[in-house]
Amino acid sequence: MSSLHKSRIADFQDVLKEPMIALEKLRELSFSGIPCEGGLRCLCWKILLNYLPLERASWTSILAKQRELYSQFLREMIIQPGIAKANMGVSREDVTFEDHPLNPNPDSRWNTYFRDNEVLLQIDKDVRRLCPDISFFQRATEYPCLLILDPQNEFETLRKRVEQTTLKSQTVARNRSGVTNQEQNIKPQFFAFRWLTLLLSQEFLLPDVIRIWDSLFADSNRFDFLLLVCCAMLILIREQLLEGDFTVNMRLLQDYPITDVSQVLQKAKELQDSQ
Repeated sequence: MSSLHKSRIADFQDVLKEPMIALEKLRELSFSGIPCEGGLRCLCWKILLNYLPLERASWTSILAKQRELYSQFLREMIIQPGIAKANMGVSREDVTFEDHPLNPNPDSRWNTYFRDNEVLLQIDKDVRRLCPDISFFQRATEYPCLLILDPQNEFETLRKRVEQTTLKSQTVARNRSGVTNQEQNIKPQFFAFRWLTLLLSQEFLLPDVIRIWDSLFADSNRFDFLLLVCCAMLILIREQLLEGDFTVNMRLLQDYPITDVSQVLQKAKELQDSQ
């Protein structure tokens, strides 16, 4: 580890050990990248995204409250009505004639359960589709919910769906099809929609995506910097776009050629400073 990197870690630790976190100082440091050692990035992201308050003394109680809220969401969204675990503090509810799995009433708890699980299934598909070959997404959380991990569950849960997903390789396989057309009419929604909605997570390798997110989360206007990053990406391949036809350009935009993310961030910072 270089002396410069050690110095940056020390700078973060100095800011984070204060009773009241200096948010502007933390943003300034984080914008240039957050070290991953000692859980620094995890902690900084929580503060920058307002998950944790600036007052250190309240972190323990806030985290406990948030984890209990997470468990409550699981009980409400994943547990089937009429099925519960008494040993987890959840009372069993009897299925009645008024509310059953085939009840078409929009207010039915079963109806809500099925809709929620459709959303969860779609999220599960999107996560696996995002980086299908990276085992990072299979790491168990440090604070798992017993309602998911309980092997005696009598119903389908996220745990079972996760177990069915096998991620082995550490590299991202990129197989994207371009859009073909005869006229040069490239609209932003052809490529920018994915760039913006997925925060560039399909355009770069995961370590580079995380580095970009350090700057995005540190932005005081919450993600305004993302637009500048996208503009920088276009500027850096401007000459190629001017020379290419529709098919070539769509291939460039859907499989971005520049792999050095520092070039993109540097250009985006220049655009920000010029405003």
